[in-house]
Amino acid sequence: MSKLTQEIDNVGGSSVASTDGRCYQSKPNCPYPMPTDVDEANRLDMQHYAIQQITCKRYHAPLNSPKRTIDVGTGSGIWIKEMAAEFPECEYLGIDITPLPPTMVLPQNCKFAIVNALEGLPYADDHFDHVRHSLLVAAIPKEKWQAHVEECARVCAPGGWLEMIEINGQIHGGGPTCEKFSKILPDALRARGLSPETADILDELMRDAGLVDVCAKEYKIPIGDWGGRAGELFFKNFCTGQIALAPLYKNAYGMTLGNVEQLLSRAEEEIKQHQVYMNLRVYLGRKP
Repeated sequence: MSKLTQEIDNVGGSSVASTDGRCYQSKPNCPYPMPTDVDEANRLDMQHYAIQQITCKRYHAPLNSPKRTIDVGTGSGIWIKEMAAEFPECEYLGIDITPLPPTMVLPQNCKFAIVNALEGLPYADDHFDHVRHSLLVAAIPKEKWQAHVEECARVCAPGGWLEMIEINGQIHGGGPTCEKFSKILPDALRARGLSPETADILDELMRDAGLVDVCAKEYKIPIGDWGGRAGELFFKNFCTGQIALAPLYKNAYGMTLGNVEQLLSRAEEEIKQHQVYMNLRVYLGRKP
């Protein structure tokens, strides 16, 4: 694991980079604790491919020749790029508070806009056939989740689908160090005003927003060699993600990067000995 030679002292103020180049979001009304650099975009791509290996699907809504799709919190943009090739007649829009990585080249039927979804979606009612987000549990404050789901429902066209993919951060099947990670990350997110437990009740929020045909499906995400290639990718994703969260842990607990790396070393031994996994939930709801 790479060593940071300088700690990041203030995630919530102006953007501060460590000597290895990591940068974090500094805009107001953005509690997202992950980096916003090319290394993070690469991690998001790896995570994207690993999830597809487990779910065997690029999308989960029953799409039938969609004309307009929005991906809220599009990250690296990899999902809209792949979907644009699958549905070339569909217009894809990715929005995020951070620009796309400079290496991302989108197809002609894709567009990108810088938007803070926490301030609403600046699009007309009933506009998109498919409204999607993936893994925003670390980006949406507890008190804004219902409004976010309702806003997604507002821009969704009648008969269109909302698709939301989330994970609550809980690690299963490991030993005491994995259990510690299952506690410190959710607690640190809560201290930041976030709500990891909301990842378990999005079907309720969808129904409250007036959606019908709401359903949820759960997938087991393996971490470690026992899960084959996907497990290897998720293990790497877990390690790089935890290192990237070092500033969050420092603010919440006073932990140094060295403390995080020591925990990861112990977690790696547990992961070698146990079938460690997390649960991924996919939620779907149709706008009547």
